[in-house]
Amino acid sequence: MASGTGDRLKRAKRLVTVQEQMRRAAEIELAATRERVSEIEADRVRLLAALASSEHGPMLLEATAKRLRGLAAQATALEAEAAAQADAVRERGLAQKRAESLVERRADDHRREADKRDDLERLDAQVARHSAQAGRPDASLP
Repeated sequence: MASGTGDRLKRAKRLVTVQEQMRRAAEIELAATRERVSEIEADRVRLLAALASSEHGPMLLEATAKRLRGLAAQATALEAEAAAQADAVRERGLAQKRAESLVERRADDHRREADKRDDLERLDAQVARHSAQAGRPDASLP
């Protein structure tokens, strides 16, 4: 029985490790998406600045507008993806907290099992001493 609680504790600890790794991976993915959103915004700003400073601005207006629409569409898609990834990070964090709670419960179970086993061993030792003192080997308690 004690090895069962020890095994459950080990599995719960492995689960926490996996949850931590999954949360970190989700955070990295979210950071990369946010970086891509920033790059698109920087492209948009550069494009508008180039258009404003160019003498040929009116001739480039149609191409610039098309490019700006494309950048806006990309940014919108990436922002939606970032929101979904933020939700995933939040869920991974909650899953990690649940796994940590499970580890605490398993550790408590393991401690209780060890305490119970120690108590039984002490009781057996007391019975053996009492039996030896009474001169009755293997006798039960009076």
